[in-house]
Formats: sequence, C-alpha cells, structure tokens
Amino acid sequence: MRTRTRTEVRSSHLRAFRLDDERVALVPEQAVLLAGDHVTVRVRVDAGERLRLVEPGGTVAYAMRGLDARWDVEIEVEPGGALAWDAEPFVVADGADVHRGLRVEAGGAVSLRETLVLGRSGEGPGRLRTRTDVTRAGVPLLVEELDSGVGLGGHRVLDQVLHLGTDCARDGMRLESGDCLHRWLGGAVHESRLYSSSPSPE
Repeated sequence: MRTRTRTEVRSSHLRAFRLDDERVALVPEQAVLLAGDHVTVRVRVDAGERLRLVEPGGTVAYAMRGLDARWDVEIEVEPGGALAWDAEPFVVADGADVHRGLRVEAGGAVSLRETLVLGRSGEGPGRLRTRTDVTRAGVPLLVEELDSGVGLGGHRVLDQVLHLGTDCARDGMRLESGDCLHRWLGGAVHESRLYSSSPSPE
C-alpha cells in the first residue's frame, strides 16, 4: 500500500492498513509462520517523509515437521526520511526451522526493534538462522549472522533496538559509523531492560 505521502509498504502474507498520516499497521492475512511459508516485507520511505510501523500482535513460527520457512525484510529510507518499527516478539516454537533476513539501506533515520524468542513457555527452542545487512550509501554499517543452533549462551530471548542516523543513548553499543545498537539477552521478554523502550522516528 501507499500512504497519502510517498511512503510504500508491501508484503506477502501481511496486509498493510493506514492508521493515520504516519502510522501503518501490519496484520497477517492468514496463519503465519507455517512450513513452506516465505514472508516478505518491503518498506520504502522517501525524503522528507515519516513512517511508524505497528504490529497488533507478535508472530509465532510453528513446528514444521522437518521443513522450514523464511521471513525477509527489506527497508530503504532515503536521506531526510524517518522510519520507526517497534516490532512485536518473533517466537520460534519447538520444531520450527526459520531463516530470517534483514536488509536496510539507511539514508535517513531508522529506529528498529527486534525481539527474537526461542520456544514458547514450557517448551524447547526451535531453530533460527538470521542475517542482518545494514548499509548507508552502499557502505556496510552492520553485518552479522546468528544461528541459534550454536546457541545464545543459554538465553531464550534476544531483544535489540537499532538506531541509525538518530541520537545514541550512552548505554548503547556504538557502531564505527556512530550509529547505536542496544542489545539484551535473557530468559523472558518482560525482563528485558529494553522492554519499555519504543523506537521513535526522530
């Protein structure tokens, strides 16, 4: 969908609903994430525009009985544009096998939250492999891969907020570019020191 401005949000499996001039909600059109699914989300914010993405609920990747699924996000924010996405938890249930990809071209300001949870309450973790590629004018700012099969040091939750082209709080991990990554590892989402923080498209 396109908002009143030149902001664009496209996705498979998810429907985009405009809430007002700046906010767009992403709502699943069907049960996700199931074996064989390949969910794609593409977001573009033009110069001078602001967008806040809202998710009414989190996502659960269900047991896949030996199969797998993909979840890919591509974001482009032009210089002078601003995006905030306070994503709800992404839970990888026992028996799920998920490949997740995130690509961001951050010409403007980007505040992005990701909360990855291995297993639902009372069950073991599923398998999650993620790759993140963040660039500005084609120059890499952050490139990393995570494989839950290698482990998170015994933790079940990875909660993080990435600030690109915005003010960086003192307690964040400063990237070489001057941008900031806040990261927390623990056992439950509500315990995260980032739990009450909300990305802002400033």
